[in-house]
Amino acid sequence: MYIVMNRFKIKCGSEDTFIEIWRNRDSHLKEMNGFNRFYLLRGKSEENYTLFSS
Repeated sequence: MYIVMNRFKIKCGSEDTFIEIWRNRDSHLKEMNGFNRFYLLRGKSEENYTLFSS
């Protein structure tokens, strides 16, 4: 099993736009042999950004 993780620092106030773009992006993951699932997680907000991981 492999787990792949990405981290994103999103400027405060741009979180909803980022989530919308992420949901509507072109993705071929479901076509990948062995692909199981995908999550977008929202972390805590700092002074200038909100941390997301996928």
